[in-house]
Amino acid sequence: MRRLLILALPLFAVLASTRANAQTAKIGFVDVQRALVEVEEGKAARTRLQGELAQKRADLEKKRGDLEKMKADYEKQLPVLSEDAKRKKGEELQKAFMEAQQEAGQMQEELQRKEQEAMSGISKRMVQIVNEVVDREGLNYVLDKAALLYAPPASDITNEVVRRYNERFAAKADAGTTKKPPAPAPKK
Repeated sequence: MRRLLILALPLFAVLASTRANAQTAKIGFVDVQRALVEVEEGKAARTRLQGELAQKRADLEKKRGDLEKMKADYEKQLPVLSEDAKRKKGEELQKAFMEAQQEAGQMQEELQRKEQEAMSGISKRMVQIVNEVVDREGLNYVLDKAALLYAPPASDITNEVVRRYNERFAAKADAGTTKKPPAPAPKK
């Protein structure tokens, strides 16, 4: 019995200490997905990627239209083609469809890679900002909101992270993307 009591006392002390530390620990959270969407650099990257996507979709639509025309032409010629010509035209059509599918897949992979690269850079800089907020606010822990079941709204530091990120990095992003206005036309 005495031995059990001696073993239980250190365990009780550890639990009490942990409970006391948990009460004094300051915990914050960041809604990382929302922050990535709201920072100016994220908005600019998303706009740029959407423009690329629209252009590539237009190119794919044109190719799809060409393939549809090619298929319609093949179907019109089918009754008058020899078996060998039918086979050749069918193979050409099949090859063109396969190439179009491959190209669409490559386009999708390229756009995903570009998005990951852009968001990776933003995420690295966001960690710097979170560290600054941690130091300023005296937080012990910061979690991603996606990992939380519940947290009081007062623990949300997302707005502060977005504000500080934009203060620090939006000016640099704007300097890299702003273009010089066109020179005024000479007066005659």
